[in-house]
Amino acid sequence: MQLGSLKTLAMTLVLGTASLSCAFAQDFPNRRLTLIVGFAAGSGADVLTRYYASKLSLDVGQPVIVENKAGANGALAAQAVMQSKPDGYTLLFAPSASMSGGKFLYANLPYDSQKDFVVVAPLLDNGFALAVSANAPVHSVAELTALLKAKPTARYGTSNSTGIAAAQLYKTLAGVQATQVAYKTTGDALPDLADGTLDFMFLDGVFALSQLKTGKVRLLATVGSRIESAPDVPTMEEAGIKGYGFSVWWMIAAPVATPKEVVDRLNAAFNRISAMPETKSFLATAAAAPLTGTPEAIVGKLARDIETWGELARAGGIKPQ
Repeated sequence: MQLGSLKTLAMTLVLGTASLSCAFAQDFPNRRLTLIVGFAAGSGADVLTRYYASKLSLDVGQPVIVENKAGANGALAAQAVMQSKPDGYTLLFAPSASMSGGKFLYANLPYDSQKDFVVVAPLLDNGFALAVSANAPVHSVAELTALLKAKPTARYGTSNSTGIAAAQLYKTLAGVQATQVAYKTTGDALPDLADGTLDFMFLDGVFALSQLKTGKVRLLATVGSRIESAPDVPTMEEAGIKGYGFSVWWMIAAPVATPKEVVDRLNAAFNRISAMPETKSFLATAAAAPLTGTPEAIVGKLARDIETWGELARAGGIKPQ
């Protein structure tokens, strides 16, 4: 075959592949989508996932189901999506703690967030708060710190990656010791927090606000920004824990080979959902605020967040477990 013929054949193949990709993107989606979240049904993460799933279904005109794949603090869900077909029909509802901080928290992590996934869209900033029993004799972070220094049997609860990192950083910067008690879900830990079996726990916004309303817990400080629904609660930094603070946010991710046209189509859909006034109102009840952005911008945010988590891990003495 002559050189000119080879060039013509190569160009035909490239154009044909591009045409198929565009046709696929124009047809997408034409069947059910699945959002996989790494936390149990009824958890704060589950509540958020189901809201976005319902709105995505209305936006794209196809059913969107939520699959709860709890375990290993989100790693099982991430691995399931990583191994799924890269066609945009299986997506990960992912927290920054697992995508940005996972490698600093866990040894033998089965995925690399930057190599194995493409970030489709940012979703929301999620408030986290340091909580104690409403009956505890402490009303500030300073008082909790003093109590922990005087109590060699102090215990705290964890049920997710963010809570683990938040507590470890607090312990290190405040110079206190306490024994970690791991729970499968936050709901499992709440009775022990409320009755004082646990001296403290970092709760996601959904549980923090719901438990605050019931009068079972007291919120001492927030991780990151203040929570709009609890404006009188200071941040950890404002409460005197200098050098404390990291963002807690959620994103949608897909397997790395997902076509760009599909990613862009999903990005536009999620941005429309996050821009809805209804979404802002809903997220306020969960101590959260909506985020929007392009896939390219969120890749940069993820990279910066990984750097921040590395710094926090070093400052907090956090070692992969």
